[in-house]
Amino acid sequence: MARYRRRPALVRTMSNRQRGFALLIVLWTVGFLALLGTQIVAAGRSDTQLAGNLKQEAVLQAAADGAVANVMFLMLAARDPQFQADGAVRKLRVGQTPVLVQVENENDRVNLNTASAPLLRALILQLGGTPAMADRLAATILDWRTSGTSPRRGGAKAPDYRAAGLAYGPPGLPFQSVGELADVLGMTPDLFDRIAPHLTVLTDGDPDMSTRDPVVARALTDAAGVADDTGGSQQSADLVLRITVTAIGIGAARHSSVVVASADFQSPSPRVNILLHERGSPMKSNMAVASGGR
Repeated sequence: MARYRRRPALVRTMSNRQRGFALLIVLWTVGFLALLGTQIVAAGRSDTQLAGNLKQEAVLQAAADGAVANVMFLMLAARDPQFQADGAVRKLRVGQTPVLVQVENENDRVNLNTASAPLLRALILQLGGTPAMADRLAATILDWRTSGTSPRRGGAKAPDYRAAGLAYGPPGLPFQSVGELADVLGMTPDLFDRIAPHLTVLTDGDPDMSTRDPVVARALTDAAGVADDTGGSQQSADLVLRITVTAIGIGAARHSSVVVASADFQSPSPRVNILLHERGSPMKSNMAVASGGR
């Protein structure tokens, strides 16, 4: 009889175990669904943020491009006296987007493809190069851009590059970009960083004493009257503008670009000739914003 009295207790124990296991399954399922829901919400927020970032980047890019077009028109068509190629940073608005604008005259820079040896030498000296380095680099730059196999005194042609362990040599052609100067034998990264802001390959000739670049002005003075056989040319009459723009978004969002262009708004068929367009070039942060911006 005792054996039959114990059976209901065993049944109750098994039933309690089943309910506990079912409760565990329910709790695990609820936890899993909660985790899954959190992941879905997080993914949705991430996608929304990504979409917002892409939208803001598109707005800033359009504002930057619009600012360039606006400045080109104001300077070359409307002759607006508030905008000059003086290097000052001005603020204007394109739609609801504030944009910082800096306009420089590309003709103020030394053209790598037309500059004489004395001018190149003087520029290197102005930027801290030694006389020996300046003589050597000036000759090497000329050897890079001119044909022939015989180097100038102190210069370098293909055998000199091979002797230095380099797998390339001077092309004997004009520089295609200022960045190409970094490959010239003897050019150091430090000197390149200092000299590049004073150089161009986008004009038709050398600057003159009206240049707003004080380093170039001093180099021109030092090189004046020095005998030269490289045939440097005079400054082009065409105005070539270097326009640096930074569109400012929410928080730390920025979009910067540099456009070098010439334009003719006086002819029956107005045109703008874009010579260079680089995105991601930051505005010079150490320059004050000029008054009179829009």
